[in-house]
Amino acid sequence: MTMYQNILVAYDGSEGAVKALNSALIIAESLSSHIVALWVGGYRAYYHETVAEIDEENKSIEAFSSRLKKDLRIRSKCEGIDIEYAHLQGNPAKLIVEYAGKNKVDLIVMGCKGHSGLWGNDLGHVTDKVSENAKCNVLIVRK
Repeated sequence: MTMYQNILVAYDGSEGAVKALNSALIIAESLSSHIVALWVGGYRAYYHETVAEIDEENKSIEAFSSRLKKDLRIRSKCEGIDIEYAHLQGNPAKLIVEYAGKNKVDLIVMGCKGHSGLWGNDLGHVTDKVSENAKCNVLIVRK
C-alpha cells in the first residue's frame, strides 16, 4: 500500500488549483494513487429576492461545475490518469475536511489561493482552515 493512495485536490479552475492538480498528478503517477478533484462552490452568504434569481444562480453554478468537469476529463485523458470529479455546496473548508475524512483521503492538495470572490470563495482563507482541521497531510502549492 502506498503512503498516498487517495489524493483529494481542492479544485476551482483557478491558476492555484491548476498548479495543485499538476502536483497531485505527479504524486499520483509515481505512487499509482487515486485522485478526486473536489469543487465546493455555489455557497452564498446572502439571500435572493426572487425565485428567478435563485434559478439564475443555480444555472451559473451548474454551468461552472460542468466546465470544470469537462476540463478535468480532458486533462485526465491527456495525462492517462483517472481524475474523479465531485461537487459539493456549502462551506468550502468544512466540506473539504469532511469529504477527506469520509473518503479516507491520505493527502489534500490545494493551491495557496483560488478564485477569490467567485461565489464567495477565498481559497487562501479556506487553505488555512483546511490545513488546521484536516486529519491527513495537506500539501499547499504556492507556485
